[in-house]
Amino acid sequence: MKVTTHPQPKASAFYSTYIDRFEEVEDYFHYSWKPEAWKTRTEELKYPSSRRARLVETIKASMDQLELSEMQRQHLLDLEKGAAVTITGQQTGILTGPIYSIHKAVTAIVLARQISETTMKKVVPVFWMAGEDHDILEVNHFYVEKNREVSKLSLSVERLSTEMVAEQQIPTSEFRGLLHQAFRDLPETEHTLSLWKMIESSLERHGTYKGFFLELFQQFFHKEGLLFVNSSDVAMRELAKEFTKELIRNNEALRNSVYDKEQQLASSGFGFPIQCRLENAHLFYVEDNHRYLLEATDTGFKNEDLKKSWTTEQLLEEVEQNPACISHNVVTRPLVQQYLFPVHTFVGGPGEIAYWALLKEAFTVMNLKMPIVAPRFSITILPLSIEKKMKETGLSLEDVWAGETPGRLQAYIDSQKNKQLSSEVEELYTLLSNHYTKLSKTLQQEGFKLDPLLEKNHNLHRQQVTFLDHTIEDLYYRRFDAAVASYKAIQNELVPLDSLQERIYSPLHYLNKYGTEIINQLLEIPYEMNGKHIVVHTS
Repeated sequence: MKVTTHPQPKASAFYSTYIDRFEEVEDYFHYSWKPEAWKTRTEELKYPSSRRARLVETIKASMDQLELSEMQRQHLLDLEKGAAVTITGQQTGILTGPIYSIHKAVTAIVLARQISETTMKKVVPVFWMAGEDHDILEVNHFYVEKNREVSKLSLSVERLSTEMVAEQQIPTSEFRGLLHQAFRDLPETEHTLSLWKMIESSLERHGTYKGFFLELFQQFFHKEGLLFVNSSDVAMRELAKEFTKELIRNNEALRNSVYDKEQQLASSGFGFPIQCRLENAHLFYVEDNHRYLLEATDTGFKNEDLKKSWTTEQLLEEVEQNPACISHNVVTRPLVQQYLFPVHTFVGGPGEIAYWALLKEAFTVMNLKMPIVAPRFSITILPLSIEKKMKETGLSLEDVWAGETPGRLQAYIDSQKNKQLSSEVEELYTLLSNHYTKLSKTLQQEGFKLDPLLEKNHNLHRQQVTFLDHTIEDLYYRRFDAAVASYKAIQNELVPLDSLQERIYSPLHYLNKYGTEIINQLLEIPYEMNGKHIVVHTS
C-alpha cells in the first residue's frame, strides 16, 4: 500500500484559507490547528476533576449495549484519572453514512496518540453520535454503483418530522431489500459473506439508527479504545443540565456574538455558514421526542409550531425538572461538548470548521476556551484497477478532481470519429437553414405570411437531424465501449456525483473489496497534520 498527498481538491474558499493561509483567519480561533499548538492547549486546558467520575459513568451508559474492549476500559480509567480527549462526531447514518465518518474516527484516534506522545499527557479519542438530529433524509440512504451510474438507495420516509433520529427503528425488511440490491451489484470477494453476516448480526442486535451505527463502529474501532457517546441520551443531558441553564441565561449575548461573527465572516468573502437569524436561540425544545427550535422574545423564548412561550425563569425551571426538554444545535453543541469533556482537540470537516469560525466569542461568553479545531483526514482510496485505467487514459488525479473526465472522454470519442461523417451532418444543418431562408424569401415575395409554419417545419426537420446526430454519437460510444467503461469507472470511483469519494459512498464497497483490514491500514498510515488530501493506493 502506497500513500501520496495532494492539495485539497474541491475545497471551499474558507477551508482553503484555513489550511493554506491560516494566519488570514486565525482571529476566528483560539489556537492554530497545527501541532505547534498542542502543548499550549494541554497547559491551558481546564476541567474540574469532580466531574470526571460522573462523566465516565455517563459514557458507560451510552455504551451499555456493547462488550467493551480492554482498551476502551483503559481509556475510561484514563479519563477518570485526568486524561484529555480528542472528539469528533457524526449523524448515525445507515451503514455509518459517508465514509468520511470513518475518516473522522481515524483522525481522532491518530491525533490522540500523537498528542499523547508529544505532550506526555494522556489523550483518549471520543466519537459523539449526533442522536439529537432530526433530519431523517440525512441518514436514511447510501449510494452504490450500478450499470455505470451512481445510484441512491433510500429507505422510504412517510412524512418529514422533527422526531430525533437516534431511537427511530430502521424498517428492517425494507433495509434488507436495499442490502440485497446493493450486494447483487457488488463483485463477490473473499470478504462478501463475512461482511453480509456482520451487517446482519449488527442489525439483529440493535435495529435503531443509533444502535446499528454503534454496533458497526464498535467492530471497526474497539481495539483502538474509541469511546462513544450519544447526545440524545437522557443521562448526557442530565450531566449538561447546569450548563444548559447557563446557555439560557446568557442567550442574548450568545446570539449576538454568533450573529455578529457570521456577518464579519461574510464581509470577508466567506459567506454565511449557518445563515444565522438574530432571534435564533440555538436551542430546541423537546416534546414527545420531537425537536422544536426556540426563538428569543423580549421576555424569554417561544416556538410558533407548539404555540408555546416561556419566560426565562419558566424555561430554567423546566430544565431543572426535566433536563431532556432541551436539545442543542450546531452553535451550542460545541459549547456543551467542551463543558462535558476535557476537549483538547475537536476534529471536523470543512463545513464544520466554517461554522466553528463563528464560535470564538460564544466560548468566551460561556467562560470557556475553544479547543484546537483540527481538520479531519481527507482520504481517497484508489484501487489498483482504477489507477491502471488512469494511466491508460492519461488522466491524473488532479484532472479527475478538476472535473475533466467527461470532457476527456468526449475528446477521445471525437478523435475516433469519421471526420467526413461529422462534416456531412453539419452540412445537413446548414443546407436546411439555407433552404428555409431561401423559401421564406420567396414566400414573402408572393405575399404569403407563412413564417410561423416555416419555423415549425424547420424545427421539426432540425429535430430529426439532431436525432440522427445523437444516434450516430451513440453508435460511436458503443463502438468504443471499453474506453467509455474506463472513463466512467474512473469518474464513479473518484468523483461520484461530481463530489469527493469520501462524501458519497459508505464503507460498504471498500469493506467488500478489502475487508475490515482496510480500516486497520488507514489507522497505520504515518499521518502528518499538514492539511493535505491523502490518497491510499491499494493493491
